[in-house]
Amino acid sequence: MKAIEAKIKHALENKGIKCQSVYRMPDLEDTRVVIAFNSKDNRRLSIRKIENALASLNVGEFKIPREFQRLSSAFLHLEITLGARTKKPVLPASM
Repeated sequence: MKAIEAKIKHALENKGIKCQSVYRMPDLEDTRVVIAFNSKDNRRLSIRKIENALASLNVGEFKIPREFQRLSSAFLHLEITLGARTKKPVLPASM
């Protein structure tokens, strides 16, 4: 497992979130990571819990969609974009 995948998996485990797998998408433009969860082991899993776990990593800005995607009746997955800005930066007015 590569560094960012291992880092995410360990951060989730440290926060009590059982993660089935972490997979980095082979995309050169941005770093997207897909995280799969077993819904039976994570009955009270929320986006907020995942955001808190990722914020503890200090990997910079990231973007998480507001809902999980269901892979099957037992598995959920979530796609996260690392290095993304969630809000537009404030730019000084041009003169």
